[in-house]
Amino acid sequence: MIRSLCLAAALAIAAPVLAKDLTPLEQSMSTAQMQAIGRLDIGDTGFCTATLVSSDLVLTAAHCLYDRKTDRRLDVSEFRFNAGLRRGNAVSTLRVKRAAIHPKYIRAKKGELSNMRYDVALLRLSEPVNLFDVASLGVSTPQLGRNVGVVSYARNRADTALTQSSCDMSARPEGVFVTTCQAGFGTSGAPVVQIQQGHPRVVSVVSAMAKANGEPVSLAVGVSNVLATLTSAIGS
Repeated sequence: MIRSLCLAAALAIAAPVLAKDLTPLEQSMSTAQMQAIGRLDIGDTGFCTATLVSSDLVLTAAHCLYDRKTDRRLDVSEFRFNAGLRRGNAVSTLRVKRAAIHPKYIRAKKGELSNMRYDVALLRLSEPVNLFDVASLGVSTPQLGRNVGVVSYARNRADTALTQSSCDMSARPEGVFVTTCQAGFGTSGAPVVQIQQGHPRVVSVVSAMAKANGEPVSLAVGVSNVLATLTSAIGS
């Protein structure tokens, strides 16, 4: 999470995006699929990145649900999901009515790798997103040895997501993944996407930024094995 920027933005005419300007990941995803990724605003204190995985369910990091100064669990009324936010304009902005975090996540152990593997949360929106405009992304298990990408917002690019492609991904014994895609303040909860059988799949969410051999990397949490548990816990 980071200190938030002013959410008011003047409407701007978007310049056309040429195919040659797209990253490999963007070329593999439709506009509607890209718009499933949005900025999760947290009151007036900051934001994370999140992804629509069904018409009204959003996946992010569990630590995004806590005040980073007091460790207080935040009320869901403080959250807004801005689907497909680009140049300050979102396809849809919706409130959150319910949230569930991984049952083994312990906020008091933040930063510990053994706890980081549980840093995942699911949010239920106040109403479904119009799937004519936004196509939710499926969730899968990562296929190691194949490239991944990350789509995220951050402090210096709060109004438009950055897409990173062709990143390496490896597994650590603590149950987290390391990707050479970089993270910044606000990247927490961002989807790590892998193209599997021609389809983009969320294979993990970003939990933290780190360094490996002096180079910036991001640490991510697997989601396919806990999505059913979180969906059941969050209720209708």
